[in-house]
Amino acid sequence: MQEQVFDALRRGANEEALAMARAAVEGDPDSALSQQMLAMALSASGEHAGALRAIDRALELAPEEAGFHFQRAGMLLSAGNADAAQAALQQSVQLDPNQFGAYILQAQMALGRGDLHEAERLGRLASLVAPGHPWCAMVDGMVALGRGDHDGAFALLSDAAGKAPDDPQVLLGLAQVSEVKGHFAFAEQALRKLLEQNPLHDALRVRLAQLLRKQDRADDATEALAPLLERRDDVQVAWLVAGGEIELAARKPREALQWLRRALASEPANARALQAALSAWRLAGDAEDARATLESALATTTDAPMLWRARLSIEADVAGGDVEGVASRWIKAMPDDAGALELQMRLQQQAGDMASALDTAHRIVSLSPGNASAQALIVEDLKSRDPDAAVVYVADLLPQARTAQSKDVLTGWLAALEDGAGRYADAVAHWTQLAVGQLDGRLPLPPITLVPEQVQAGALPPWDSAAAAADGRIDTVFLWGPPGSCVEQVATVLSSIDGFRADRFSPQAKLDGFQRFGSAEALSTGSVDTAAFVREWREGLVERGIHDDRVIEWLVWWDNAFLRVLRPELDKAGIVVVLRDPRDMFLHWLAFGSPGQIAIPSLPQAAAWLATALDRVVALAEGPLYRNVLLRIDGIESDGQALARALSDAFGSDVRPRDVPAGRHFPSGHWRNYADVLAEPFAILTPVAKWLGYPET
Repeated sequence: MQEQVFDALRRGANEEALAMARAAVEGDPDSALSQQMLAMALSASGEHAGALRAIDRALELAPEEAGFHFQRAGMLLSAGNADAAQAALQQSVQLDPNQFGAYILQAQMALGRGDLHEAERLGRLASLVAPGHPWCAMVDGMVALGRGDHDGAFALLSDAAGKAPDDPQVLLGLAQVSEVKGHFAFAEQALRKLLEQNPLHDALRVRLAQLLRKQDRADDATEALAPLLERRDDVQVAWLVAGGEIELAARKPREALQWLRRALASEPANARALQAALSAWRLAGDAEDARATLESALATTTDAPMLWRARLSIEADVAGGDVEGVASRWIKAMPDDAGALELQMRLQQQAGDMASALDTAHRIVSLSPGNASAQALIVEDLKSRDPDAAVVYVADLLPQARTAQSKDVLTGWLAALEDGAGRYADAVAHWTQLAVGQLDGRLPLPPITLVPEQVQAGALPPWDSAAAAADGRIDTVFLWGPPGSCVEQVATVLSSIDGFRADRFSPQAKLDGFQRFGSAEALSTGSVDTAAFVREWREGLVERGIHDDRVIEWLVWWDNAFLRVLRPELDKAGIVVVLRDPRDMFLHWLAFGSPGQIAIPSLPQAAAWLATALDRVVALAEGPLYRNVLLRIDGIESDGQALARALSDAFGSDVRPRDVPAGRHFPSGHWRNYADVLAEPFAILTPVAKWLGYPET
C-alpha cells in the first residue's frame, strides 16, 4: 500500500493517493506508517491542518522516527512556523545524525535569515552525509551569492543543475543567481521548468512575470499572469497587487485595475494596493471608477485612515471635487483619529476660523502629542501673544521626544523661539548643542590652501586677465557662497537658466576634481595634471546633459588652488561669489546650517575657517587672480526680483526673477543682537568684514 500511495503522489493523482491512505488508516489506525502516508496525501491535497494532525499522530506512535520529525518540520515551515520547524529539524538530526534532508532544510532556513555562516556550516555537515549531492552545491552556491560572489554562485548552481536538471531546489537557486547576473534567459528557463512541475505555484508565476517585465516583455508578462487572473478566488492579495504593479509598469492602467480592484475587495486598506490603484486611476483618468471602488471599500471599512486619504485625494485631483464633503464624512466616521482632526484643523484655518482651528489643534495634541502641525499652530499662537510662553511650551515638549531626530527638531525650534524672545544666549547654547551633536553626519571644514603670500610669490602660473577671453565671452560660470551666505537663494533664481546645475549637492553628484575633498591640497602642491582635471570635468558635463562649456556650476566649496586649473585651461570662465556681512553669515550658518552640510566643530574654529576663506576671496578679487563677481545680497536674500536684478547686472544679460523661500535667514544686521554672546567669533570675523566694506559695529 505504501508504494501505491507514493506512486499516486508522484503522478499527481492526489485524490487517489488520499483515498488509499484513508483506507490504510481505517484498516490499521495505530500504524505510524499509515498515519505518515495520510499526512503526505493530505498535504499534497492542500489540507495542511489535517496533514499536521496526521503526522503528529504518527509521532505519538513512533516518537523515535527521525524521518517523521523531518516531515513535520517541512509542514510547519510551509505554515510559516519557522521556530517550531527548526525545533523539529533539530530533533530529527539528534535521532539520526545522517538525516541529510534535515541539514539541507536547516541550511535553507539559515539562508532565509541571512545567516551565511550557519548555512555554510550546515552545508558542510550535509556534504559529509552525501558527498557530491546537488543540494550541497546548491547551498554552497546560495552562500556564495549572499557574499557577493556571483560568478562562483553561478558556477556552483550550474554544476548542480547539470547533475539534477529537474530538481526544484536547484532550479530555484539557479533562477535567482541567473537573474542577479543578468542571465535572464537562464532564469526564465529555470522558472518555467518549475512552473511545469507545479502550475499552481502563484509565487513562481508572479516571479516569472516580474522577470519578463524587467526585460520589457509586457505582453509575455501578462500572459504569464493570466492563469492567476482567471481564477476568481483563492488568490493571495499579495499576488493580485504584484500583478497590478506589473501591468502598471507597462503603462496599462485599466489592465492593472482588474487586479487591484480584486485586491481592494479582499483587503480594502492594503497600502500597496491603494497606492498602485491611485496611480492607475490617475494614469487612466478615471475618477469615477476610483470613486466607486473606494466608496465600496468604505462601505465595509470605515476605520482605515489610509482609505479615507485615498478617497480624499481623488476629490482633490478633480476640478470642483467635494473635498470638504469627504473630509466631514471622515471626521464623522473617525472622530478620534489624529489624521482626520488634522484635516479639520486645516479646513478651519483655510476658512479663517482660527479659534476653532486652535481648539482642534489642542484636541489633536491630547490624542497625538507629537503631531508637528498641531503643535506648530499652538506655538505660533503663543508666540504672537507671549514669546516667552512659546519658549516654555516647546521646552516642556523636549523631554517627550522619543527619537534623536525629533529631539533635534524641537531643539532647533526652541532656539528659534528664544531668538524671537530676545533670549540670545539661550539660543546660541541650543544651536551649539545641535552643531556638536551633528558633527559625525556633517562634512568637516574643507582645507584652505594657497595663502596670498604664495600667490604673490608666483605660486600660480602667469595669467593676463586682460588677454584672457579676448572676445569677452564667458561660457562657464562657477557659483559659490560660503556657509551662511544664502547662496541657495541665488541658486533658486539661476535654476530657470538652461545649463544651471545644482547636482553637486545631491547623492548622485558626479565625482570629479571639483567634487573630491582632497583636490585643493593636491593642486596646491602641483601634483595634479590640470589638463586631465579639465578633461574629466568636461566628460562629466556630457553625462550631465551639457555638451559644451556653457554651464553654471554651483560648487560645494571653493579654494584658490582651483585657479591652477582654471587659469591655464579655462580662459572663458568666471566665478560668482555670493556674500553677506561675515557676522550675519556666521550666525546664519550656526542657526540654519549650510547647503553643503559643513560642520561647526566649535564656534572659534568655524569663525577662523570662515575668516580665512573670505581672505582668499579678497585675494581673488584684488588680484584680480581670475574673472570674478562678488555678489553682495545683504537685505535682498528673499527678494526674487532684487536678486534677479543683481544677477542681471553681474551677467550683463537678463535673468528672470523667481520666487525664493522666505524666513530661512535672519534680517541683515541681526548679528548685532549677538554682539555680546558671540563676541569671540565676531572678533575673528570683524577684520575681514571691514576689508569687504562692512561697518565694524
